[in-house]
Amino acid sequence: MINVATIGTSWITEQFIKACKLTDLYHLKAVYSRSVDTAKDFAQVYQADYYTDALNNILFDPEVDLVYIASPNAMHFSQALRAVKAGKHVIVEKPIVTSIAQWHELEEAANRNGVFFFEAAVHYQNRNYRRLKELVKGKLDEISQPFLGANFNIGQYSSRYVQYLAAMEKGEKGPNVFNPAMAGGTLMDLGVYPLYVAIDLFGLPQSVRYNAQKGKNGVDLFGTIHLKYADFMVNIFLSKGVHSQLTSEIYVDDETIVIHGITRIDRVDLIDASGQEATLIAYTPENPMYDELVNFAEVINHPDDTHLSYVYEDWKQTSLAVTQTMELLRKSAKLPEIDEF
Repeated sequence: MINVATIGTSWITEQFIKACKLTDLYHLKAVYSRSVDTAKDFAQVYQADYYTDALNNILFDPEVDLVYIASPNAMHFSQALRAVKAGKHVIVEKPIVTSIAQWHELEEAANRNGVFFFEAAVHYQNRNYRRLKELVKGKLDEISQPFLGANFNIGQYSSRYVQYLAAMEKGEKGPNVFNPAMAGGTLMDLGVYPLYVAIDLFGLPQSVRYNAQKGKNGVDLFGTIHLKYADFMVNIFLSKGVHSQLTSEIYVDDETIVIHGITRIDRVDLIDASGQEATLIAYTPENPMYDELVNFAEVINHPDDTHLSYVYEDWKQTSLAVTQTMELLRKSAKLPEIDEF
């Protein structure tokens, strides 16, 4: 049983804890929050062994094996670095860090301390994505016409958007998810999802560009990403200020692979030019984080397994490639600098 401490008390942490319980591979040891009252309430609901508002209490608890980090984006790196230096494995919500330099520093610290670090890219770890990857690879291996590319779409209207607009009218900072200094915004919150899929399926592009519509504080609210490869291209629409019903599509010969829900890979259909349609992938898990937690536990519990070492290295290289691409896209769109913690 892997003893877990959590940082963050939002809905994603609740989903994480519920998934932990489903796997029967993790035990909730501790809950940390900057507010002791929040930590107490959260710990009571989810039956943690203890709660604290002092981060060192979980970092230097010898019974804590792993720290799950779901704090504001800009704080991920500093908290993850402290945790791995304290000898803890970490699962960090996306984006794991905000720069290539941070990624390499975190990897070096994890290696020195003999621990694992994982980016919680939930869709990349689930079984529907594995089946999608096999499908795309098989189709591209049999392709008879030039492969031209794909279009990915993700528009998720944020529950904090109205609060953000009101804050801008008052000259206030607004919520963290729309604060560029806290690594908020559309690219940092949503861009990870389609970029993981594009980079894992097709590799690193030759060039990237992000055209972003920005708010008063410089945060990106709506935009398009262009990934240029040697012989094809991938376009990505993304926004936290609108709700899009568009699916994502990969085009192979006269067929279209249609992905419903790029953040979870909810369903995958195949449609040909005549309109014939078939649903090929449609597994719905009880908890979307179940697969990734089982995968991470397998690596943690079998550190000397050669196959799992290769799997873990592949995860890391994909995470690094996504981090590199995100950094280039930020520069392309001239987004504001992110604060360091």
